[in-house]
Amino acid sequence: MKIRTRFLCSISTFFVIVGLVFSAGCARRKTEALFTKPELINHSRLAVIGLTPEQEQIFMAHYIKTFHGQVITFVERNRLHEVISEQDLLKGRLNEKTRARIKEIFGVEALIMCTYYDGSEGIGRKKLLVRIVDSATGAIVGSVITQAGDNFGYHSETAVKALKADLLGGS
Repeated sequence: MKIRTRFLCSISTFFVIVGLVFSAGCARRKTEALFTKPELINHSRLAVIGLTPEQEQIFMAHYIKTFHGQVITFVERNRLHEVISEQDLLKGRLNEKTRARIKEIFGVEALIMCTYYDGSEGIGRKKLLVRIVDSATGAIVGSVITQAGDNFGYHSETAVKALKADLLGGS
């Protein structure tokens, strides 16, 4: 009887600890630096830069599913890299001339510039930074940062949903 009681206490303690760890991880999720400008809703031809091919595909899928009522076209990444130099990507910025060429050649109305930190750089938590830049004016028309211990899919979905909610006045 003592062994069974000790065993049940051990299992109960284990589940309590797992629950606390899980709830602590959820509590540290956060979305910040969120804003959108009304003109974002009019941009339908987009390009995503700064992510791996797999991350880009996940981000595009979340964007299209979240903005399901709009006709959205994404420009293929390899075509963009013909125009964007390595230096532009390293700086995280595109100069006016490069943005103009992207708009002229591909018809891209906005660039979704992303940076994903997977926690391996010593920052601990994973983070996705998203800036949406109007390719004609260079104005930032949307921005969001997500932080959590979750995978890229969580960050992508959370970022896109937050942008839509803010754009439609829901946040």
